[in-house]
Amino acid sequence: ITPSELGALLDELLGDLPAAGAEIPVRAQYQLTGGLTVVEFDTPQSVVTFGHEGIKRDDDDFFAAYLMNTILGGSGRQSRLMEEVREKRGLTYGVYSYLAPMDFGEMYMGRVASANDRVAETIEVIRNEWMKMAENGVSAEELDGAKTYLTGAYPLRFDGNGPIANIMVGMQMQGLPIDYIATRNDKVNAVTLDDISRMAKRLVRPDDLHFVVVGQPEGLEPSD
Repeated sequence: ITPSELGALLDELLGDLPAAGAEIPVRAQYQLTGGLTVVEFDTPQSVVTFGHEGIKRDDDDFFAAYLMNTILGGSGRQSRLMEEVREKRGLTYGVYSYLAPMDFGEMYMGRVASANDRVAETIEVIRNEWMKMAENGVSAEELDGAKTYLTGAYPLRFDGNGPIANIMVGMQMQGLPIDYIATRNDKVNAVTLDDISRMAKRLVRPDDLHFVVVGQPEGLEPSD
C-alpha cells in the first residue's frame, strides 16, 4: 500500500471524527492505605487481589523493579510467592504479582485464590515475602536466573504478525523508543544487585499492602 492510498483510507474511516477529543483526565491521586477489605460472597474459596502504589514505566529504575518482581511473583513456579504459597504449603494453585503502570496512576498488584479456611494463612505468607524482599533484596543466583529467564523468553514473543503488532502498539502507547526491541535485553542484563536492593526498599512497602478478599474467609478481620 502506498502513502496516498493509506491516506485516502484513513480519511474515509476517520474523516467524521471531531477535530479535538475530550479533555485528558488528570492523574489519579493514590489514596488507599494498607489494610483488609472483605466482600462477602457465597463460594468455597476466597479470591484475593492485593497491592499498593507502584512505579511509572518511564522511571529510571523500572527495569530494576521489573527484575525484582520477576523474582518475587512474576516468573510462574520459579517465583518466591509460588514457592512459599503453593509448593511448600499447598495453599493455592497459583499466585502472582505484577507491575501495573497505567495511564493515570501506577499500581504494584497481585492475585491469589485459596480455600476460605486457609486464605488467612495465605495472606500472612504473602506479607512475609513482601517484608523479606523489602529488607533483604535478592541473591546473585536469583538475579542471574531472572535475567536468563527474561532474556531467553523475550524472542518467543515474536512468533507471529499478531503478537508483533501488539508489541509495537504497546511500545507506542508506553512512549518507548523505536529501538526498544534491540536494547531491551541489554537493559535487563544491566541491572545489578544494588539496583534491586535500592528498588526493593523504595517500592516494596509491606505496611501499605491492601488486600481485597471476595468470599467467606475465616479468621480475617476487615480493617474498614
